[in-house]
Amino acid sequence: MYEIDRYVDVNARGTSLLLDMLAKKEAGSESVRRLVVASSRAIYGEGKYQGRDGFVYPCARALEDLQNGIFECRDPDSGDIATPVPTDESSRIHPSSIYGITKQVQEQLILTGGAALGIGAVALRYQNVYGPGQSLKNPYTGILSIFSTLLLQGKDVNIFEDGKESRDFVFIDDVVAATIAVIDSDVTGKAYNVGTGEATDVLTVAHSLKSNYGSGGEIKVSGNFRIGDIRHNIADLSSIKRDIGFVPKVSFAEGVKAFSQWVKTQEISDSGYERSVSELRAKGLLK
Repeated sequence: MYEIDRYVDVNARGTSLLLDMLAKKEAGSESVRRLVVASSRAIYGEGKYQGRDGFVYPCARALEDLQNGIFECRDPDSGDIATPVPTDESSRIHPSSIYGITKQVQEQLILTGGAALGIGAVALRYQNVYGPGQSLKNPYTGILSIFSTLLLQGKDVNIFEDGKESRDFVFIDDVVAATIAVIDSDVTGKAYNVGTGEATDVLTVAHSLKSNYGSGGEIKVSGNFRIGDIRHNIADLSSIKRDIGFVPKVSFAEGVKAFSQWVKTQEISDSGYERSVSELRAKGLLK
């Protein structure tokens, strides 16, 4: 939330420069036939929920609820606790972070620009991607990297909220397969979710990693929370299955095992996690 200019510069301006080159037909641009943008589930914000009278789209959770240990989202109409359901591509777009806003703009730039330039364009809304090759030194690449580094250093893992917050973790091999399938297709002007369609909570992630490594510190549920975090994330894959024929093949259990085996071959050093936590606290974003 505090690198606003960097997000805008890379995601929005970087994309505008690419489209500008294509519009001006600079060297090599005339041979471009497809544009596939790596969008993000972050554009949905909290995503789709079942409320008392139908589907609802909760906004940011109330600080008072979080402070009282009520972490689930409420139906914005009734105030009751709502139930998360898979979020489809026609769901409301309401990003809850600067990053999400810039990814929404980037996606719209590519889809609109592609149509204007006569280039087939597709947006892929990747869920929480993980797998061999991801950075173990950058604390912003995801909790699997953070937890792995902490566990292999014998440090405790601090789980935020109650550990039941969930994400749709999709293995890199499935992401690559979906991306290639879209590149090779004739579909244009559409956006697709790329995930597993299954939610995995953070406690399950932590215990799975600890089991695969066979060592590490304790897993502790702290009740801390970060301002702006979403609670749940589940992708509806109906569209990409129907239009592209993509079906994920790697379960979380299989993927986390492959990831853990790769991590064991890497040099484990400071991930910067403690520094990132200090930054969040200093900016009032971690409670």
